[in-house]
Amino acid sequence: AVSHAAGTARAVSGNLLQQPQHSLDHLAGFSHVWIVFVFHKNGSNAPKAKGYSSQIKTEKKVGVFASRSPHRPNNIGMSLVKLDRIDNGVLYFSGVDIIDGTPILDIKPYIPDYDHPSTTPTNPTWASNSHSHSPSLSVEFSARSLAQLSELKYAGQPPSVSRDRPRRSRDRMRFMRSEEELRQCISDIITADPRSVYRKQQGDVVFSFPVDVVDVKVQVRGQAVTVLEVSFSDFVENLVSEAAIS
Repeated sequence: AVSHAAGTARAVSGNLLQQPQHSLDHLAGFSHVWIVFVFHKNGSNAPKAKGYSSQIKTEKKVGVFASRSPHRPNNIGMSLVKLDRIDNGVLYFSGVDIIDGTPILDIKPYIPDYDHPSTTPTNPTWASNSHSHSPSLSVEFSARSLAQLSELKYAGQPPSVSRDRPRRSRDRMRFMRSEEELRQCISDIITADPRSVYRKQQGDVVFSFPVDVVDVKVQVRGQAVTVLEVSFSDFVENLVSEAAIS
């Protein structure tokens, strides 16, 4: 499953094309586009020839070229997203599975005649059955997390003025436009089961992950996941700051 997260990308600058304003002509007619990007947060660790695939939920180690692992020899990835609109040279996407600040290398339209196989695609058994053999996770929001969701300020809402402390960029969601959208995004991420093989082997566990500018803390008990807290944190703020600088 792909989350309902939204994202933006700005068109190329003039040092790449002589007339960059023409680079987006007629792109708005396509419903979906391919985004080619760089896994810029992989760190300096050298990629391994074999490992666990991040998207294919299996405990089987496979070769890096048989996986969707972000740790690759060239650190290049691609994602199919829905193109919502283009406004003043900015592309607005939904169904985005890349983090904020990711460098975009290229944007290509999705064309079914070229991108859809002419024959029925087939996968090995371990890949085809990996999702069907994994019980889906159920998601429940605690009363505390629901209260926190209702108190957040979302993108597009008018800013509130406080005399007690200065406004910070992290006090407002950057991409999520409503409580419902954020809640759906959190549910989508959890039901897709983002846990690593090691974490799943640990059994019941409490862990957190960032969404937009908030930190989501969850507790796993068997196949049931409870969202405990949704709050701002220094860790997420540092991620947002680093993305803005880069």
